[in-house]
Amino acid sequence: MQATPKVSICIPTYNQVQHIGKALSSALDQDCDDLEVVVSENHCTDGTRELLDRMRDPRLRIVRPPEHLPVAQNFNFCASHARGRYLAFLSSDNALDPAFARKLAAQLDANPGVAFAHCAAALVDGDGKVTGIERRVGGSYRRSGRQELRRFLLNSRCVFDTMMIRRECYERSGGLGIPRQGGYFRELPDWDLDLRLLMTGDVIYFDEVLVQFRFWSAPNRDDNSRRLPRYIEEIGRMFETTVAELVEEAPELTPHARRARKAMAMNCALGVGQLKGSPHYEESVENVKRIYDSIPIRLVLLAHNCGMSTVVSGVRTLKQWVRLRVKEILYQS
Repeated sequence: MQATPKVSICIPTYNQVQHIGKALSSALDQDCDDLEVVVSENHCTDGTRELLDRMRDPRLRIVRPPEHLPVAQNFNFCASHARGRYLAFLSSDNALDPAFARKLAAQLDANPGVAFAHCAAALVDGDGKVTGIERRVGGSYRRSGRQELRRFLLNSRCVFDTMMIRRECYERSGGLGIPRQGGYFRELPDWDLDLRLLMTGDVIYFDEVLVQFRFWSAPNRDDNSRRLPRYIEEIGRMFETTVAELVEEAPELTPHARRARKAMAMNCALGVGQLKGSPHYEESVENVKRIYDSIPIRLVLLAHNCGMSTVVSGVRTLKQWVRLRVKEILYQS
């Protein structure tokens, strides 16, 4: 292996011993010779460390932070030990197609002005059963970062594990885990990075399914009653920090940022009823209005207070269903 590999596949992990074997095998089984795999073992307690210590492959390096790190900081720590010109992050519960590194690296090789390339993903459940496909309508494309920002602002971003990032753009963007208003993003660090990366170069979407992205639950994972309040609060902070900085640098994004803020506030307003009766409800309602306050949003919040959360939730579910069906129709056409 060359001293400086072309591709670094970074696998930050914490207590996912039941899945990391598949993730690691998928990274090491790439049909690309010019790569390394870097695993950041974040002080696991479930046998992951012992499994990794038994691995023997010259392309594999195991690193450990001095102490347990929050998720985004562990990703950044892993990247700081990588040497490749291109970076790919693989969560330890997901898996790559053998052609992932070769095909996306070829896209970056052929397009020096591109900050990152990404591909389609198969969505799988805890048992590995495919439940859907996440891909873009219209096939492969290259677009300017600022053009794509209009879509990414609406939180219509790519699956993080499908990205291959040019290292110099990752470093220029500031990387993952930037503190915002005194705290780190726990639910939205990938969206935060996406937005900053889009200011550093163009984007390529490669229309092949080269990643398996897993949706599953486990005892060591927070449930929705804890994650949703954080998500709503972080949406507000995102618009007050990262998005505000983007708009200051590129004022033409102002109307798109405003439209995105309204749309995200409405989406959060429709969903906050799930927290009714929990200690986080009132705070989350205020955080929804912090994102964007308007009469339609207050009417939705009033509906929750009047016991109509089931109706409101049904509207939200219907909107999501229609969006998915339209997307499927457009893709097939």
